[in-house]
Amino acid sequence: MAQNPDPREGFRLIAPLRVRYAECDLQGIVFNAQYLAFADVGLTEYMRALMVEQTGSAERDMLHGFIGHFGGDNWVRHADVDFRAPGKADDLLDIAVRITRFGKTSYSLLCHILRGEELLNVVTLTYVWFDPKTEQVAPVSQKFIDAVTEFETIKPERAVVAL
Repeated sequence: MAQNPDPREGFRLIAPLRVRYAECDLQGIVFNAQYLAFADVGLTEYMRALMVEQTGSAERDMLHGFIGHFGGDNWVRHADVDFRAPGKADDLLDIAVRITRFGKTSYSLLCHILRGEELLNVVTLTYVWFDPKTEQVAPVSQKFIDAVTEFETIKPERAVVAL
């Protein structure tokens, strides 16, 4: 009999989150769209941890600090949500996040949403990198790629991109 893998394995960033009443439907179950918001909380905490590792602190205005440090920001291009089990009001969840892949102008993020050792949801997001000054898609910052690669315990794969 195959043993289930540890859903936390390979994730360096795991952020706690308590489900609030307003995030649930009338049955007290987490409303499905909230899982994308939870993944976004995970990405924010990931960026904060990356900034602390890179600069020694996360500025009060972490978003502008991130943009200034890495020279760009990201937009969601694609989201995939795989529901495994329901979260409930007042559950204490862990949001495990890691960047798994880089392309020329995009990167992929994997998010496991857990209650204890139970995997409730798997969210996969693809982001495109953009230049905030022009609001145009741009190649992912090499500084960001290097910082993420150094940060991660499982190194992100690199897409083969023809120039």
